[in-house]
Amino acid sequence: MRRTLPLVITMVTGAIMVFRDLFNIPEVAEIVNRYLVMSYTLSTQTAVAIGIMNLFKIHFNRISRKRSDWQFSILLIGSACMMLIMGFLFDLGHNAPVYNWWYQILPVQLGNATFALICFYIASAAYRAFRMRSIEATCLLLSGCLVMLGGVSIGNAMWSGFPEIKVFIMNNLNTAAVRGVTLGITLGSLAQYARNLFGIERGYMAE
Repeated sequence: MRRTLPLVITMVTGAIMVFRDLFNIPEVAEIVNRYLVMSYTLSTQTAVAIGIMNLFKIHFNRISRKRSDWQFSILLIGSACMMLIMGFLFDLGHNAPVYNWWYQILPVQLGNATFALICFYIASAAYRAFRMRSIEATCLLLSGCLVMLGGVSIGNAMWSGFPEIKVFIMNNLNTAAVRGVTLGITLGSLAQYARNLFGIERGYMAE
């Protein structure tokens, strides 16, 4: 039963989705969308609850044993509890002005600071990747420099044609490459979908 039931649920759900997409029946589509959205919401909330409990368990354990950087675990748990309590106290929940104010001055600003620090690592990685050791690396270097010059104000000040070159590269060369990658991902997704639908792939059952 532990193996059969997940396979049956996966196959039935996948077959229903295929039937909904292949046959344009509004009544069936409405019923499927309604119940699948409800089940998706329930599954998502359950996963979030389990993740929060697991997060608290790990960091409480780290605090009790005073492992490395256990002070940050106190900060994390305190911040999570504060945001959770404020979400329950205010009438509008996470849409309350006070809740949004705390969210804007804490997580958003910390995220901006983190991304500002990451840009230096990106620049370092780009320097290592842009070394002209081959024709491909040279093309990568030239296209990257042209796109960067076309995206900043100093490039436009140097020459007004840099923004147009950037637009050409992004709309033609980059779009063609992205479409090729997207096509490959789509084919891989279809193959994975078929494997899950017919019970060939059982990785989600930890086998």
